[in-house]
Formats: sequence, C-alpha cells, structure tokens
Amino acid sequence: MTTSLIPAILFDTVLELPHAIVGATIATKIGNPLLAFPLAFLSNFILDLLPHWNPHLYTELTKEGKVAAKTKSIVILDSTLALIIGSFLAFRFYPDLSRIMIVLLSSFFAVSTDLIEAPFFFLGSKNKFLVRLIDFQRKHQWNVSFWPGILFQGAVLLLCFLLIFFF
Repeated sequence: MTTSLIPAILFDTVLELPHAIVGATIATKIGNPLLAFPLAFLSNFILDLLPHWNPHLYTELTKEGKVAAKTKSIVILDSTLALIIGSFLAFRFYPDLSRIMIVLLSSFFAVSTDLIEAPFFFLGSKNKFLVRLIDFQRKHQWNVSFWPGILFQGAVLLLCFLLIFFF
C-alpha cells in the first residue's frame, strides 16, 4: 500500500460503517428480532436518502471498466471497520448469546442490500436482479461532496453511539 493511499483510505471510509452501526443501534434499542431485523433492513434505504458521500463504484465500472484499486481498498477497510465495530457492539451483551446474535444479524441486515451488489461490482455478474437493484439504489441516493457527506455520516455515527451508550 503506497503512503499516498493510506490517508485517502483513512478519510474515505464511510460506506458500510454507518449502515452497520445504525443496524446495531436498532437491535440494541429494540431487542425484538421480529422488529429489529426488518427495521435494520429498511434503514439501508432510509440512510441512502440522507446526504452522504461514498466512492462511486458504478461510475468507475462504467467509465473505466473496473473498480479502481484505491476504491477496493476503501471498501475493504470500511467493511472491516463495520465488522469489527459491529462485533464489539454485539459482544457487549456477552454472555447473552441471543442478544449478541440479534445485534450481529441486525448489522448484517442493515448492509445486506449493499453486500448483494458485490458480485456486480467485483465479479462482473450482470444478473438482472442485481442490475435492477443497483438501478433502484442509484436513483434513491443523496450523494454529496466529500466533506459534507463525511461530516453528516460522522454525525449519524455519533448519534448512534450516544443512543447505544447513554440512552
């Protein structure tokens, strides 16, 4: 990894993290999987309607024919952070394994529609369902420039942590 790529990754990592943490927040506050799972799933679509920044995988893929190496690194780091922080939030409930699973699965459901798109972007799958899902997702995004998007997503994360730890 080049040194010029490291700062870009550290400051460009907000793809799945807010989605996963919102899912964990929903599970933490609601607890009931019959409510938490569908709400976490729907939260992905709701968050995408709010102002946010993320790398434009679709644009890179259609213009360059592939997702850039920098973007792949961002996706890997962001997904790893989402997994680590989501797991930390879940394992706070140890030894209550059912509660741990509810938080983990809610985090998963909150990112599931984005995860389903991975074969399109990274494996070249042109499955009709994936194409329709991506078209739907693209039409229902409020993408903004880097700093306003990062700041808004940071505010969402801060709100989630406040809800989890103080309310």
